[in-house]
Amino acid sequence: MHIFSAILFAAGVVHAAQVTQNWDITYITTSRGLDTPPRRGITVNGQFPIPPVQANTGDTLVLNVHNSLDVPTSLHSHGILQRGTNYYDGVSMTTECAIAPGSNFTYNIPLNQAGTFWIHGHASEQLFDGLRIPLVVQELLPPYRYDDDYTLAFEDWWPQNFSDFLNTVQTKHVIPLDPPPRLLVNGLPANQTRTLNFSPGKTYRIRLISMLSMPNVEFAIDGHDLQVIEVDGIYTKQKTVKVVRLAS
Repeated sequence: MHIFSAILFAAGVVHAAQVTQNWDITYITTSRGLDTPPRRGITVNGQFPIPPVQANTGDTLVLNVHNSLDVPTSLHSHGILQRGTNYYDGVSMTTECAIAPGSNFTYNIPLNQAGTFWIHGHASEQLFDGLRIPLVVQELLPPYRYDDDYTLAFEDWWPQNFSDFLNTVQTKHVIPLDPPPRLLVNGLPANQTRTLNFSPGKTYRIRLISMLSMPNVEFAIDGHDLQVIEVDGIYTKQKTVKVVRLAS
């Protein structure tokens, strides 16, 4: 069985829409369902996993953001080119000012690309502490057909928050790996994620998102080939592989 990366086919006429998300960026103390001591993380609307954002090409993504942290924050839509809207690119103190504690900001991002992306905090490595969200943009006339569509977003969850991690790196000149980070899939420990069901003779799209802050992961399905067709919203020449390596 071949695993294809394809795009959802939408029949009929679909008009561009405004996809609005109201996000309160907050602290939360959590173990993320792991058998590790809880620590402080950063999330949206006080919940983990943070629900993925779904949209279509031609839509406008509206992010109404309130910063409930005690430090500035900003959001970067990873893989979105932001042609003509680089002031919404989320790189604080470079393309925009950060969102001050207690303040609000609205991102209005035209979605002119189809593909698989993610949104993450871009101030003080807040993605390390959990501020990362999958973003999937469908297109009306995709070049590929498939029978089902799965998204797998990979995260690392470290036993310490970023400020403690950085302090260890700067003072001891080592990366703290005892204990090592744990892997989350779609915001959950792997044994809590839903089972993916495949049927012989059918074609599936699997969207792989590396939302990792540091380690890399490899994805494979025993006894099957994978066909890569898209990277960061850009269609590529099809390449058949046994393993897909995802960098941070």
